[in-house]
Parts: sequence; C-alpha cells; structure tokens
Amino acid sequence: MISSLSGTIEAVTAKYIIVNVGGVGYRVHVANKMRDSIAQVGSQIKLYTHYSLNPRDGAVELYGFATPEELGFFELLTSISGIGPKSAQAILARSELQPLQLAIVQGDEVYLNKVAGLGPKTGQRLIIELKEKIAALPLAAGASAYLVSDAEAVEALMSLGYSQFQARDAMKRIETKEESSSEDKITAALKLLAKK
Repeated sequence: MISSLSGTIEAVTAKYIIVNVGGVGYRVHVANKMRDSIAQVGSQIKLYTHYSLNPRDGAVELYGFATPEELGFFELLTSISGIGPKSAQAILARSELQPLQLAIVQGDEVYLNKVAGLGPKTGQRLIIELKEKIAALPLAAGASAYLVSDAEAVEALMSLGYSQFQARDAMKRIETKEESSSEDKITAALKLLAKK
C-alpha cells in the first residue's frame, strides 16, 4: 500500500520516527541501529516501507528500511510462521544483511545464534525455510568470500571482548578491498579500536 516515503524527520523517539511528507506525519518503526544513525530532526530521509495491519487490534503500522534489499528480506522473514514484523525487524537490527543471508544459505547456526541472537529453533527454521529462496537471490562475483571474511572478522573481534556494536562499527570504518582476508580486516579493526 505505502511502499516508500520521502520527507522531513519531525521526531525521533525510542520506538519510532515521524516523517512529514507533504504536511502529513507518518509514524514509522525503524530498527535501533537505523534510528541511532539518523540525522537530526529537520533533515530529509527516504525510507522503503512495509505496511502492516494487526488483525488482533486493527492497528496499522509502518516499518521502515534504508534499502529495498532490507525491506525484501524483512518480508521474507515475516513469511515464516511465528515471525511477526517486530521480530523480523529485531533480527535485522542485530546483524548486517549480507552476512545474515550468507549464514542462512550456509546453514551456519553458530552465527545465527551468537551474532544474530536467534534461538536454536528459530535459527533452524530460517535455514530450512529461507535457504533456497536466498540462494536464488543474485550475489556479485566474489561477494560470498568477501562476506564470509567480514562475518569472521566481526566474530573474532567479539571473541576478543569487544561488543557486537563496536565490532560492526569498526568493520564499517576500516578501508577494505574485496580481496582483503579476515586477518587483514581484524588487524585494521584492532588498530582502529586501539586508538579510542
């Protein structure tokens, strides 16, 4: 029904943001990591949205995402019995999209449990129900190896005592090439974290 919104940020709260589009304020639920990265009130934003009607109480809710890929994966997650919009958004909030997709395709329950924070049963269900659907999505040449090394680097940093947020933030800030190994990324991230 409403597939995207472009407008001015009117308010940012702990649970949602309000986007003013042509004089109408839309309340949009966004993940914590996205909300924390949003520019200040008054700035422009574009969101890809999922319209949800709660059958129990008739409440209408909009869920917002930075990219069409995140929205598409969110909709895949909500197609699984027992995973509603709030749960799907929480799953996406805990992990970067591509490593999460790769973990499902490879059946990596350890990643799903440790990094994405899913219970064993939910992780197994995602693998069983989404593996083939995600494998059918196009991945750029060499992307698999690149994503694996990213996921491995984040996990290694977490095992060294850094939080998931610190590890992911460091990975975003280091300059890497597609052929960079996990070891190169970990070394660069540790240098960056040591400066703080």
